[in-house]
Amino acid sequence: MRTIKSYQEQVQDIVEVAIVAVEKQYKVLAEVIFSYAEKIANVDAVKTKHNKLTDKSYSKAREVNKLIGEKAGEVILKFEKPQTKTAKVKATAKKTVTTAKKKATTVKTAAVKASKKVVKEVEAARA
Repeated sequence: MRTIKSYQEQVQDIVEVAIVAVEKQYKVLAEVIFSYAEKIANVDAVKTKHNKLTDKSYSKAREVNKLIGEKAGEVILKFEKPQTKTAKVKATAKKTVTTAKKKATTVKTAAVKASKKVVKEVEAARA
């Protein structure tokens, strides 16, 4: 069973991935725009200031994401007890057992079908 804290961490990771993706796309777009602008005039000073500003902006976005994650984590911990190592191991073991049972059932079903098919073929060969 997943905890609220694990969902919060997953959301925070998704936000970080989104920030990185937006930053990469924006930098590519800005580079294209500046390459066209450089054909008209020297824009090195503007480009340098622009790059510093965007780096600061994305850095702040990451800081905000981290801060919100920390604060959300603090609030969540007031309502939800942190999962102990023992509980984590038990949960993982339970999932593993459930998965193994499902796989065993699937294999058993396939083996029964294969056996029945072989029996039919043997009976057909005897007839």
